[in-house]
Amino acid sequence: MPMTYSSLKTDIQTWAENTGTDFTAQLDTFIDNTQTKLSRDIDPVGFNENVTSSMSVGDRFITLPSTIEPMLLNYLNIIDSDGNRVFLEIKPIEYLQEYWPNASITSQPRYFANFDDTTLYVAPTPDAAYTMELGYQGRINPLSNTNTTNWYTENASDALLYGSLAEANLFTKNLEDYNIYKQRYAESVAAINNEARRRRRTDYKFPGSPLGENTLTGGQ
Repeated sequence: MPMTYSSLKTDIQTWAENTGTDFTAQLDTFIDNTQTKLSRDIDPVGFNENVTSSMSVGDRFITLPSTIEPMLLNYLNIIDSDGNRVFLEIKPIEYLQEYWPNASITSQPRYFANFDDTTLYVAPTPDAAYTMELGYQGRINPLSNTNTTNWYTENASDALLYGSLAEANLFTKNLEDYNIYKQRYAESVAAINNEARRRRRTDYKFPGSPLGENTLTGGQ
């Protein structure tokens, strides 16, 4: 049976054998803490999102989507004047400021940097309203009474349960069970990340050139 917000709360109480008032009042905290931890510990392709927008002429700053996990960018590209997709290279902010010190001079951007948690910085300063595509790791909507399932319940239910149970046993100061569920959480996270790595290898197993593999051999 698929996990839901309600069934998860019931499972925590059942596994912990605790339906006390104080314990029950903390169920949301156990779940929220685990979701926050999962967002840092796993990196599956299911989190990946992208958004298309336009740069502004003369503006070297780009505001990030509100759904992005801070500092978890995958790529930034633009469409140049010839219609080609050009990927910008990420660099430290200091590099960009030294490379393009006069922000009033414009040209086609080549680099970008994290300026803060909500803003990117590009250099050179854009000389046109380039169409851009930003790829990033999105933030999963947390479970609640109105959002009863999410990516975690559908794809990482074991990690979500074990992490919540670790939080629950930490709350009750049952360190023996806490260590058991902490270890099972870690094993579940490792399995999720291994699967994500296998999927990425599959994505890149084909030749990168549109002409296919080079089948020529030496001397021929």
